[in-house]
Parts: sequence; structure tokens; C-alpha cells
Amino acid sequence: PVTPLAQPGNPKPRMFRLVGDGAIINRYGFNSEGIDAVAANLKEYRTSLVEQKEDTKSKEHVSTQPLHRVVHAGKIIENAFGQAHKFLFPNHFYNPSTLVGVNLGKNKVSEMSEQHDYCQGIATLGAYADYLVINVSSPNTPGLRDLQAPASLQTLVAACLEERNKLSTPQVPLLVKLAPDLTDEELKNIADILMHSDTKVDGLIVSNTTSERPAHLLSSNKTEPGGLSGVPLKDRSTACIRTLYKHTGGTLPIIGVGGISSARDVMEKLKAGASLCQVYSVLAYEGPGMVTTMRHELSQLMRDEGFRSVDDVVGCDHEELYWKRKQGETPTEKTFDATD
Repeated sequence: PVTPLAQPGNPKPRMFRLVGDGAIINRYGFNSEGIDAVAANLKEYRTSLVEQKEDTKSKEHVSTQPLHRVVHAGKIIENAFGQAHKFLFPNHFYNPSTLVGVNLGKNKVSEMSEQHDYCQGIATLGAYADYLVINVSSPNTPGLRDLQAPASLQTLVAACLEERNKLSTPQVPLLVKLAPDLTDEELKNIADILMHSDTKVDGLIVSNTTSERPAHLLSSNKTEPGGLSGVPLKDRSTACIRTLYKHTGGTLPIIGVGGISSARDVMEKLKAGASLCQVYSVLAYEGPGMVTTMRHELSQLMRDEGFRSVDDVVGCDHEELYWKRKQGETPTEKTFDATD
């Protein structure tokens, strides 16, 4: 994640492979060059896209603006996720290199409030991002996960939305990244907050790494402090997606992440309610080429099960909600009071 001020993160070594478990433990601690350096890098990147467009004859294949600048504000997140769906198929027309998400965090030591750190990131980087992420779920920054408590989350999200709405460009989607170690009741409370009209975000990322250590871990690195990702996280991450999809009525797009190592894992998360998926640990083991392999395998799985599009898969484990969504019905807006 990007923090307002540069910080080195935790001492090295801070990333450990659990090869026999298909997992990784990291305790990076939000190592960051700071928002000014990241803003300069993103500005240079966007400029390079303009130059790329000038050099190509197929101009329709290259977007030189953040995605939120070229679509109507009311369709931002639907468009972003719709484009992401096309990554799953070989013949998509969209250039995935232009989709840039910015993951925001707070400094480990700061004289300012948490709200200030996140809002500063939004104000500085919002113009260069296709979506912004409020990361309140890393286990490696002391006190960060306390921001998932109802009253704290409500205050933080309200401040971030207010700052996002000040941007001169059309509204960039704002997502919240959650931990897998929350109870179902805690997830329900979070869903209530993020569905309220004053604190309604554009989507969720589920989930971050876990502080738990399953008893079946084999690697000698299993006792290292930090967040565990990879195969051991898969089932809990999917369960969190399923719970949040249910409690939001399927109306908040969810990016599913945690333990994905095959197309079948992607399929599970889509059925549970994810709109698209991210991979992390498997890249360390298999390299970026596995994304193309996974994409083709997922396409074949969908054909085998009779699905015509990713949208047809999303949330199909929730039969009643699935058909309501297909018929265009929207659940009644939830209300939330932090004093409840």
C-alpha cells in the first residue's frame, strides 16, 4: 500500500515461502516510497500511454485516461468490473495494462489522524487511479485492523468518500479491503455500514492475509509472524465472500482474493459472489504466465457448466439473490447506526 510519507517497512527478511503448503507469510509493514513519489510514477505512466496511443494505428485498443474518466459516473464500477471480466477470455478488446488500482494505507507512525492519511492519498492519487482501495486489514501495521470496528470504519469511510467527491475528475471507485479473520457477525456489521447511504462504497476486496495458522501447515516457516496467504487461506476467504455477498444482497461488487491457484478456485469465488479475482502467492510459485493458463481453463470450465458469461457465474451459489439480480430487483437500502 501507498502511505503519505515514505517508510521502510519492517526489517528484512520479511517474506517467507511455505513451499509444502503452497503459501507465503509476509510482514512487509507497508514499505512505501510515499504518495509524492507514487504520484510522479503514475503521471509518467499515464504520459507513456499517451505516447503509446500516438505510435499505434489501432487507437481504440489503448486507453490513455483512467477508466473512471471515460464512463458515466453512475456506471463506474459496473464498467470497471465488466472490463475485468474480459480479461478471462482470449479475444477481449480491452487493454488490461491501463487498469490501475491504488491501495492506500496509513503510516505506522503519524502525527495526523488515520482519516488524514487516507484522505491525503485520495486527494493526491485519485486523478491517476482507476480505483482506490482503503486498506484497513493488514496484520502487519499495529492498530490498523482496529479501523474495521463499526464506529471507526463508519467515520473513516465517510471522510474518504467526502474527499473522493472533491476530486475534479468523475468519481473514481472507492473500495474497502477486509481481513479474513473477522467473525460472520463482524462481517454483517461491516456490510450494514458499507450499504448505508452516507458510507456506501463502490466495492469490497475480500480478503487480506490471515493471522491464523492452521494446524495442518507443514513448513518450518509456519511460525514466522506476519500475514499468511496462499492455499491455506482459500476456504476462509471464499466463506467471507459468501457471507458479504449475502449481507449486501449482491449489490456491492466484490474482488475475491486469497488462495487462488487454479481456474477451479476462481470459479468457486465467482459462485460465492466475487465479481472478479486477484492472485498473489501463486505468482511467486508459478510466475505470471499462469494467469493466461488460468484464464483459458476458466473459459473451458464455464463452457462445461453451461455458463455463457462471467456475469452468469457471479453469485450463483445464492439462488434467491441470483435470480433477483438477474431480474433486476434491488434489495432495500440498509440503515446503520454506530451506536447500535
